[in-house]
Amino acid sequence: MIISIDKDGNVTAEINGVKGSSCKDYTKLVEQIIEGQIINETLTSEYYEQEVKTDDRSHLSNNL
Repeated sequence: MIISIDKDGNVTAEINGVKGSSCKDYTKLVEQIIEGQIINETLTSEYYEQEVKTDDRSHLSNNL
């Protein structure tokens, strides 16, 4: 996440490395931190890519 604040106090947030709509969770967090609202939003190609979900249990042995 790259957050920039210009001399007029306008905040720009760029979310990278997050596929799918879960990037919106990060933008909501930015809104909470700055106590403001998104005025303009540009979706990147990552937004339209499928999220990769992992199974946290994959490291467990089948011998349990």
